Amino acid sequence: MIKQILDSFAYTRLATPKPSVGRKRLLLVLLFALGIVSIVTTFVYSKVDWDNTFSSQDAKEHEKVIENHRANHHEKRTIIFPSNFPLSDRQIVDMYVNDLEEALDPEDLIFKNKFSHKLPNDLSFSKQEVEVFSSNSESLDEDHCGDLSSKISVDATPAMNKNADLRKVLTRFMTENGTYYHELKPFFPDLERELREDTIDKHWYQLIGSSVWLKQYGVHLMVSRIVYTVKDQGTVQYSLTYLQVFDRNWKELDNVELVIPTDEGSFKTVAYPNFAPMPVYHNANQISRRYYGVEDPRIQLITNPLGHEEPIILYNSHHRKISETEFENDTEGMVKFRTYRSIFIGWLWRTQRGKSNLEELPINDQQINSMEYIKVKELLRPNNERKGQEKNWAMFFNNQERLQYGYDNYIYFVYQFKNLKILKCPIYEDEPCSWEFEANKYMGAGVLHGGSELINVNTILEQYKYPELESLLDRIPEGRELWIGFARAVIRKCGCGPKMYRPNLVVLMKDNDRYKIAYISSFAELGIEILPWSENKGLCDGTNLIIPNGISSWTIEKEGERLVDYMAFTISRRDATVDVVYLRGLLNALLLEQTRPKLLDGEQLGFTSSVPAACALKASEKFCKVYGTTVDLLKKVEEEDK
Repeated sequence: MIKQILDSFAYTRLATPKPSVGRKRLLLVLLFALGIVSIVTTFVYSKVDWDNTFSSQDAKEHEKVIENHRANHHEKRTIIFPSNFPLSDRQIVDMYVNDLEEALDPEDLIFKNKFSHKLPNDLSFSKQEVEVFSSNSESLDEDHCGDLSSKISVDATPAMNKNADLRKVLTRFMTENGTYYHELKPFFPDLERELREDTIDKHWYQLIGSSVWLKQYGVHLMVSRIVYTVKDQGTVQYSLTYLQVFDRNWKELDNVELVIPTDEGSFKTVAYPNFAPMPVYHNANQISRRYYGVEDPRIQLITNPLGHEEPIILYNSHHRKISETEFENDTEGMVKFRTYRSIFIGWLWRTQRGKSNLEELPINDQQINSMEYIKVKELLRPNNERKGQEKNWAMFFNNQERLQYGYDNYIYFVYQFKNLKILKCPIYEDEPCSWEFEANKYMGAGVLHGGSELINVNTILEQYKYPELESLLDRIPEGRELWIGFARAVIRKCGCGPKMYRPNLVVLMKDNDRYKIAYISSFAELGIEILPWSENKGLCDGTNLIIPNGISSWTIEKEGERLVDYMAFTISRRDATVDVVYLRGLLNALLLEQTRPKLLDGEQLGFTSSVPAACALKASEKFCKVYGTTVDLLKKVEEEDK
């Protein structure tokens, strides 16, 4: 009966009037339609007031509703309100239509999130060993790496690929024909032909995925690069920023709207998937070796001054600044530019109009000046210093400062892992960064670069009320914080192709005002399958890589009498994939199951030593040589068997 009533309406968007209906009659029709939609939507999706009860069985039933909606109404929207939204499920429909003034289709799915994080179904693990080098010594040098070495055991899953259907993504981008598409179209003028001739896979690649778990919405938010190249994947012309939403089982949700809070105390909606409109400098007439767009985006959640969690991205981008001006008179002159690749922060849920904070010359394009972009800010080294190229800063956050301020006021970066240097950058103030710590004055990142962000262990432990963790927190010396993440080393011509990349596990320690790399690993392959750089080629015929991009989630689960931690992190292989890997037992190996964890020792040494990093790189080079020899032997065996 209800479906028949709804089907009787020519219903697309409530805000779109029909020309044949008079104004007063139209108003009555709209009000009646609005009432029917509110009643039916509430009836269909709010049979139970989930604010009062939501069991695991309810969660399974709700997941079935979402799955059914995705299968049968994939062109309709899934609208998610935050779990702490002050209205009940029965009231959010009216709020969405009346207060947000958004149109609602009868087949749109709208609900307030009640899902909590859970591990995906059917994860399979294999045991992996990781060699780590400790810094707790002042006297040992690189000839005594064995004395600093130990091995930890963790479990890892195979890589789960999450690449999008690029044909579908790009078709939507082109057919929507938006302002942002028109701005960038000169960089890929042949897109329509590439779609028609089915040559997308020769010119477009998706890589460098990084995600966070949005607990208020019960979804993973993923950022990645989708790049365009004319020749091959090594000569990128433009790099776009793509945003996707996945459910807690890592199934992508299409046509999703999140209802998010604003600084003004109201709410607005953001839609996914989409290409984030990033304000970057570009010039379609000067493309060679510019690599325009957003490179290496890393996503993270911050707590803002209003207490809301919001996603930010850190990235590097090519831009220009005025270096010299010469004026002969009041109306004629010459302006010279210098180009840079700098680090930027972008607030994914905030916007700015135009690019005036990037371009020092006025832009004579009204369309760009009125365009709504993601809000961004350049991060500068101390004294407003700019280098020609900045990349691979590894971000982390201070737990004590978050507790002190009630929000994240600063963002920190490992600027160098070897010869450790830490930057402290204000998030909101328009000021340069400052040096938080320098082990020495040597400048140069070398071959050990930033990979993922570093996750604060203190913050993870404080989220749980398990007695064992409370006891562990009590044992952490005052003034000490720990972070864990992945760096990545690149070893050139070490025995397998021109370059090899792998993750290097890193444990960063802060002891009052001093920092050190407490542990750093050699290359950690973690049982992940390697993909050849070029299809139908050997593993060492090109660059051989696994690049760690971000840590998606990190939880501690109670399994019987034992606590077990699970980390999800993202990687790229062959510079053409977006993959998710789960690690089990990393905190167990470093902290939870050690009787006397060295990370909790009161006396710590090695705050100025670079020996552990040097040992890790030496072991990584050895790994590469052994790997290359093994690949060669297997290749010979295969050729002999033919």
